[in-house]
Amino acid sequence: MQKITIDNIGIEELKNLIGECVRTEIERHSLQKQDPVQDELISIVEVTNIFKVSKVTIHKWKRKGLIPFYKVNRKLYFKKQELLKCIESNHKNRYKV
Repeated sequence: MQKITIDNIGIEELKNLIGECVRTEIERHSLQKQDPVQDELISIVEVTNIFKVSKVTIHKWKRKGLIPFYKVNRKLYFKKQELLKCIESNHKNRYKV
């Protein structure tokens, strides 16, 4: 933490300084709230473990367009947060009355 000595500082300058510090802390806090782990790419094996289904089921969901996926060097990857949102929306749509 920086130490600031206030000797001959005007009220407006002090207000600006405090406002700048508050804005910086709010920005830092909002950046920390974003969970980088949720945007992390996970493998098909991890997806099968999360949903307790086989690889074949994951491939069927992928072909039907039920879940988003990413292909990197012929390997499939998924974003966990996107998968959860898709599964949840598909579940809600299926049971609409």
